[in-house]
Amino acid sequence: MSDTELIEIKDDSLFTDNDQNNLKVIYINYLGKDYDNQNIYQFLLSKDESEVWGEDWNEKPAANCRFLTPSEDMYEYVKELKTDIVLDLAQDNSCVSMQDVRDHVMCLAYENLDNAEEYPENGRIVIHFGDYLNDVEEMLGKRDLYMKYI
Repeated sequence: MSDTELIEIKDDSLFTDNDQNNLKVIYINYLGKDYDNQNIYQFLLSKDESEVWGEDWNEKPAANCRFLTPSEDMYEYVKELKTDIVLDLAQDNSCVSMQDVRDHVMCLAYENLDNAEEYPENGRIVIHFGDYLNDVEEMLGKRDLYMKYI
């Protein structure tokens, strides 16, 4: 067993099954690329998405706003995804606000297919505000993508 596997088991043990089943994705941060040229995304997770709000969430377009990341008291956990897949994020959108994303007018993130040679066999990655973590991980797992708690 590798050190990474030990850390993941240790981190997962912090949760009851009920905690894991109730976590929802409320925001996704793009951190940049790592040394393997993989994109690093942080998924902010909350048990109660109804209370989540960011300072500029009512401003349009989201891409012009500076204060979109929810404050730390708005989420309980963070999971990280490393992948060569590019996700287009709501906060970079030039048409809608984060309030629109919260209302499901647009998704939090979707797979960019600009350079894809064909449509993904298992479907396009699309993540909405308030999607259950288990559902998101199941979707990512179909593409052999896995997140870890940080």
